[in-house]
This record gives sequence, C-alpha cells and structure tokens, in this order.
Amino acid sequence: MVKVRNAKKTIAVFCDGGFLAHVTRSFEVGRALRHCFGHRVIFCCEGPYTHILRDAGFDVVPAFTVDRDITMNVARKGTPPSLSWWKDVCEKSVASDLQVLEQIKPDAVVSDMRWSMSTSARAYGVPYVAIANACWTDKFAEVIQLPEGHITGKIFGKWLARAAFPMLTQLMQLYGGMGYTAIRKRHGLAPLRSMWEAVEGDITLMPDLPEFMPVVRGTAPSFRYIGPLLWDANMGLPSWFSKLQPGRPTIYFTMGSTGDTKFFEEAVRVFGNTDFQVLITTGGLAEIANPPPNVFIAKYAPGDALMAVSDVVVSHGGNGTVYQALSCGVPVIGFPTMFDQEINMRQVVALGIGMQMSNRDYSGPALDRAVRTIVNETRYRDRCRQLAARISRMDGRRRAALHIHDFLEHKNPKEHPVTATAILQLLPPLKPESAVA
Repeated sequence: MVKVRNAKKTIAVFCDGGFLAHVTRSFEVGRALRHCFGHRVIFCCEGPYTHILRDAGFDVVPAFTVDRDITMNVARKGTPPSLSWWKDVCEKSVASDLQVLEQIKPDAVVSDMRWSMSTSARAYGVPYVAIANACWTDKFAEVIQLPEGHITGKIFGKWLARAAFPMLTQLMQLYGGMGYTAIRKRHGLAPLRSMWEAVEGDITLMPDLPEFMPVVRGTAPSFRYIGPLLWDANMGLPSWFSKLQPGRPTIYFTMGSTGDTKFFEEAVRVFGNTDFQVLITTGGLAEIANPPPNVFIAKYAPGDALMAVSDVVVSHGGNGTVYQALSCGVPVIGFPTMFDQEINMRQVVALGIGMQMSNRDYSGPALDRAVRTIVNETRYRDRCRQLAARISRMDGRRRAALHIHDFLEHKNPKEHPVTATAILQLLPPLKPESAVA
C-alpha cells in the first residue's frame, strides 16, 4: 500500500443496487480505495445486487432507490414521467441521502449516476466525486440522435423527429431539473440549469476511452477520463468450459441485467447444431431447456474468460459489456433496448469494432450474416485489439481511486495527480474478491 499523507478517510459510495453495471463499477472503485489507500468505504444503496458489496466485506447502508422495474419502464418509454411523480422521487432521494450522510458523516461522497447527490452533497457540505460516462454529460462531443422507435418518430415522422430531437433533449433536461428546484431553494442552492448539471460532481470521473466517448475541446479539468471500470468477478468456470474446442468459431451471448432475453432463444434457434460453439450466460433471466450439443449455458460465469475464447459477443450494447468485450479484444454485435445502449452501439459502429442491429426489425438470417461477417473479416478484431491495449494501460479502477484520493488531499477540482502513470505502477495490484451476481 502506498503511503498516504493523512489518516484514512471515510468515503460514502452511492449507487443504484438494482442495476448490475452501476453496482459493479462502484464496487471496483470502492475496493481500489480500500486496498490501495486504506480508506474506509461504506456503500449506500438498495436493490438485488447489493449482496455483491456485502459478500466482499463492505458495510452497506440502505438508501432510497426507485424500484428497478419502474426505472426500466420510464427509460424505455423515452418520454418524461409526470412532474408530480418526479418531484416526489427527488424529495425522497435527497431526504434519504441527507439522512444517510448524517448517519455516516463521511469525509467525501462518491456517486455513480445518483442524480440527487449533486443537491444532497452540496446541501450537506461534503466533497463530491461523480462517476458518469461522457455521454451523460453536456461535454459529450457527439450529437445525440433519435433513438429507434422513439414516440416522436411515430407522431411527427422520422425526418422531422430527427431534426427536432436535439432541441427535445434540451427541453427534457430542463424538465428533469425542475424536480429539484424547490428542494435546492430550501437549502440555499441555485436551481439546476439542466439534468446534465445534476450528473456533475466537484470532480467528474468518466469511465471511458476518449476515442470511444469523446468530449468537446476546452472541457474543464474537473472532468477526467479514468478508463473503463471493469468488474473482476471472482467465480469459477462452468463445468463445460474445458470441453470447448480451440480454433472452432465461438459466439458469446449475454444480455446483462437490462437486455432482451429473447436473444437467448434466438442464439439456440439460429446457431444451434451449426459449426459454431455458442456460449450463453443468462444472468438468471431465462431458462433454456435441452440445448443442442454445441450450445453451452450458465447462469453466471466469468465474462473475461468466455470473451477470451470467443470471436464475437452478441449483447444488449450495455456500457459494461461493450468495454469488457473491448478489453478482451473481441468485436460486439448489439441489440440496444435503451437510450444509452444506442449511444454505445453507434460509437461501436463508428470505430469499426462491431455492428448495431435493430431489435424491431430483427431476423435470424441477418444475425447469422452479421456474425459470419465479423468472424471472417479481421479488421474488426484488429481494431478491438488496439483498444484493448489502451484499456489495459489506463487501469481504470486504480486510476479512479488515485484521482479520488488526490482530490481529498488538496480539494482543488482543477488539480490533477501530477505523476498519475508513475504512481499507478507503485500501487498494489487488485485481485478478484467479489461474489457472483
């Protein structure tokens, strides 16, 4: 462990326990803070994935969280919820935050996409570090495009909806900020100009590759790229793993915790009894009875190991899955079902590291063609391998911990660790210590 200048700090880490990606990203940052710098880390969340944190020996304090099914329904509708409902959620979130902060009395707060924290941390007067992908900030350099199947396309037609969508996005951001107006006024805080502002911390750590999620020139130094936060799950390999045949074309199907599970059945229907080896992790979201001999199924398995033997990953296009595939040098085919997943997959296509397919216009032959194209054309894998090397050098988990620790030392959002790369080489390595999802 590197020597710290001050006594260890207590750091409260807030995340949404209903979504695997947010829990595991927060978990990796928390364990790096504990292991590399000796800080006391307390997680604040509720939901089905919080056991991952407890299984690794962390204290977990409950914090108000909207049920994941409600969150999913709101996200997939693509239209804002009623303002009265949203104001109630904001009130409950901030009240819960402040109660937890008073209970823990942390030296700093870290939050992975908990929008209320930009109000709560400022009201409580504690340093705040936000974790958010670049595309969730107003610094994102790419134009946000109309999502597939968005209601405005049905109402106005796709051409007019595409032209109006950037303005609609701005209005939705303003609308979201209204949920916090009365709360912030009570605490002597200025109104949020938009929900983009709700994402920002005193410093904002972006778990991205700059080339995958670019930001505009002149972005403030309080926004820092740390590299992807990859979950290093500690679980055994499936019993069938040793039976896989090296050199045989292999496809890995995974839909995370938010993807469309129909693609597990499609994996069997389209690629069962073919020349492919088909690997599927269901995450407990589906049951597949009597699979063909070339289809191998597990509820959970270490994703890195399965991706390492695969030629292509077929997924929902979730941020964690995409970055995990890239870290293994494996191209991605994505069927996004949510707004941010579409952004991920458009970047995948733009960088030539995979293909986006339509969930609405899906066909088995089209998926078969896409898989065979990626397997047979080496340019996809060559580009992925270049990005895999970049991800490895960035070392996102320990880099995030370093930025947080350094910020707590000087409290200056403009000041970066002077010799980050050199310091990372001195920090102790992180070993897997988590349970299965």
